[in-house]
Amino acid sequence: MLPDLENATPTETLKWGFEQFGDRIALSTAFGPTGLVLMHLAAQVRPGVKVFFLDTRYHFDETLQMIDRVRARLDVDLEVLTPELTVAEQARQHGDALYVINPDRCCAIRKVEPTRRMLSGLDAWVAGLRRDQGSTRAQVPVVERRKVDGRPLVKLNPLARWTHKDVWRHVFAHDLPYNPLHDDGYASIGCWPCTAATPDQSDERSGRWAGSSKTECGLHTLL
Repeated sequence: MLPDLENATPTETLKWGFEQFGDRIALSTAFGPTGLVLMHLAAQVRPGVKVFFLDTRYHFDETLQMIDRVRARLDVDLEVLTPELTVAEQARQHGDALYVINPDRCCAIRKVEPTRRMLSGLDAWVAGLRRDQGSTRAQVPVVERRKVDGRPLVKLNPLARWTHKDVWRHVFAHDLPYNPLHDDGYASIGCWPCTAATPDQSDERSGRWAGSSKTECGLHTLL
């Protein structure tokens, strides 16, 4: 039976997760502002907290530079995951620009499968989903049970109730490093072929897969 954490603070939610799952819990991050806040809060509760970042090999240079910046600033044990296929191997097997031809398949290869392998060794996953990030995330619970390859997994979204303004207020208040592309009009930053700057900063996901109906990579819908 999962506890009712709907009104818990993010720190209270993180403390519960760490107490329940010990070293079988980890945070995921793509170095967006919500992930930065989560890492900052989690490191205060558990210094050296386990964090994983997925290097799809399609990230902006500014995103990859965040690896060293985060390691220098926050007390986290940051692991960088990579897909089994290199970009060249994927092109040989599936054709060039799979992200255009079949973006769901590209995300499955470069994001979902590496994350699935990581989660196979965990009992709990902490993610940075927020309800105000768009309609697909509007009902995100603070804590939920999921299954990955038939295995039960508890997923925590400690910042589910926070807003865009709450997140950036925390980033600036604590002088956290952030991706400079945000200053260039990128509301949400993923792989460079599928991310665009957008004037609509009210919809954080509007610059992802612009011009298509795709809104999620599959990490939080398939896993």
